[in-house]
Amino acid sequence: MEPAGVLERYRPLFEPRSIAVVGASDNPFKLGFQSLLAVKTAGFTGDVYPVNPSSEGEIQGLTAYRSISDLPEGIDLFVYAIPDNLIIPAVMESVERGGRVGVIFAGGFRESGEEGVRRQRELVETADKGGMKLIGPNCIGVLNTHSRLNATFAAALGYLQPGTISVVSQSGGVGTCILSQLIDEAVNIGKFVSIGNRANVEFADMVEYLSADPDTSVICLFVEGFDDARDFLMRARIASGRKPVVVCNLGYTEHSSRAALSHTGSMASSEAVYSGAFAQAGILRADDIAQMVMAAKAFSMGAGLKGNGVFISTHTAGPAIVITDYCERRGVRFPELQPERAERIAGFLPPHSNPANPLDMFAFAWTDPSLYLKATDAALGQDDIHCAVAVFQSGTGSGMTFPAREYAEIGRRHDKPVFLCLTAPAIFAQEMVDIQAEGVVTFNRAEKTANALVALTRHYKLTRGGTGEGVSPPS
Repeated sequence: MEPAGVLERYRPLFEPRSIAVVGASDNPFKLGFQSLLAVKTAGFTGDVYPVNPSSEGEIQGLTAYRSISDLPEGIDLFVYAIPDNLIIPAVMESVERGGRVGVIFAGGFRESGEEGVRRQRELVETADKGGMKLIGPNCIGVLNTHSRLNATFAAALGYLQPGTISVVSQSGGVGTCILSQLIDEAVNIGKFVSIGNRANVEFADMVEYLSADPDTSVICLFVEGFDDARDFLMRARIASGRKPVVVCNLGYTEHSSRAALSHTGSMASSEAVYSGAFAQAGILRADDIAQMVMAAKAFSMGAGLKGNGVFISTHTAGPAIVITDYCERRGVRFPELQPERAERIAGFLPPHSNPANPLDMFAFAWTDPSLYLKATDAALGQDDIHCAVAVFQSGTGSGMTFPAREYAEIGRRHDKPVFLCLTAPAIFAQEMVDIQAEGVVTFNRAEKTANALVALTRHYKLTRGGTGEGVSPPS
């Protein structure tokens, strides 16, 4: 489908003009209260219709309706905060009123056994008859920071600022873990979809939409299983040619696969089969959620690599050793400095420093951070070095600060990304925010930095016709 067509198909989901909250309540201990509160407090500017048969005219200050049949026709988005036994009749009424999309929180469908499978089939048939798309069931909803849409039951998500990383997760719990880690990394989220049991909206549909979405630069997926892997891979291959697609899929061990089946009614196939298929489709498979988050952060800041050669400089060798050891085991290279580069760097190095890669400048570089700038500028001029990493101990409140603006400018001049491993506790998070605002991809742990470099190297190999082989973790 053409990008304009797929964007319009899911406009009612991500950019609705009207929302009905079925089961809305004034009782703060009810899901219907939290769902309506989430819609209201996110800044949504369209029409909002609370629905509850027990209403007495208003719910949370909004005019309420006793039934779906009392609503105006053609409402874009229905949010169902009601028990599972009421879902199918409610969707049937919504279809009759011209509803476009629904979000279903309730479980008790195909993840619950044979009867649940039958009920979900009936639910899908009911929605399909009226051309209604359903997110869920068994999900926590949908978020679009750009349109101030929070169709979840977590009002706090509505305060997030717009970003360009979009996340689709089969598991609502894992989805919120991904969002939390992204927030911890001081990056913003664009869209979030808790896809749940995938009634009649699949991963393939969301990947196709997000690949056309101008507000998304990186697509992150947490997958427990597919019903039609071939369709997903076909559409994901097209998407990965437009922007990075990063997937974390688990559930291959005996107990994790059993848990996945009871969680969302899905079961993964062979890990080797999936890994090979993802690679052929140009999809970056992350080892875990943390690696997916680090990769997404780097991609969202424009830090894709054009090769696997890294230059690292430091004033404290330990963290640099952690980074290089982890990375070299997984296919990342640290090229030797060419003689003319080494000679140039030697000209300003402090005593006892060796002009090498990794480059240890001892504490002299902490008291005089301009040494990082000179070394990085010299190293990035080398053709087989494709990015630079500086390791720096935070000096917030007690010493020097890192020259982020000048460091970022050097990267832009060479058209190569620059990273900073800023070893600092979380209480110094504002320092990381300020540095990232200058365009430097910053992590506060050596392990995070290494994870990002490995993921970016894998993606480089994938996008140049490789399979990513040779950069997998050692067995």
